Amino acid sequence: MNFTDRYRYRCRHIKLVPFHLLSQLDLTRFWDRVLRRAGLPIVFSQGFNPRPLLSFGPATVTGVISWTEYLDMTFYEFIEPEQLKNILNSQVLEEMRVVEVNSIPLDFPSIMKSLISVQYAFIFKDEGNIGNHQVLFSIEDIEELERKKMEKQECMISFLFKKKNILLNPYKSLEFMPKESGFNRENLVEIIKQNYYWF
Repeated sequence: MNFTDRYRYRCRHIKLVPFHLLSQLDLTRFWDRVLRRAGLPIVFSQGFNPRPLLSFGPATVTGVISWTEYLDMTFYEFIEPEQLKNILNSQVLEEMRVVEVNSIPLDFPSIMKSLISVQYAFIFKDEGNIGNHQVLFSIEDIEELERKKMEKQECMISFLFKKKNILLNPYKSLEFMPKESGFNRENLVEIIKQNYYWF
């Protein structure tokens, strides 16, 4: 192993029930253990208490399902991205599986610096109390992308959070929805982080 060579990877994984209850600190510990079990040549930080060099995207609020969690990891050896994905998936359950791995340059911008927006989907029960009210947000921060009727009397509304509100707690957005619209906490079934958009 050549400790002067370093190779960086960006991984996308999902975080489904029951792992949607993991905090960001729990998630860091989770991947730390996965990498140790897999015996991968991870680069560690320097100092008294070395930690694997892992870099995460914006923390997903506890309780929100995610189809798009990102983390960067750095190794001392080159590993084919598809091989790395298979190794990681051999150590995790299906609800946390890695869906994509890409090799990136060492000087590539961090996840936080690369992001321009995050898309969330809100699913509500529709028991006849969801109206046709427009949900108003500042177009500079949040853009309504889609609103559609689903099966089982549910309604989905999808938002793209942009710019300064990229880390906005999606639950806070419910405060902006008029109560008479029917889009409120009482009718909320789940929130799903759907996608990241990059520079």
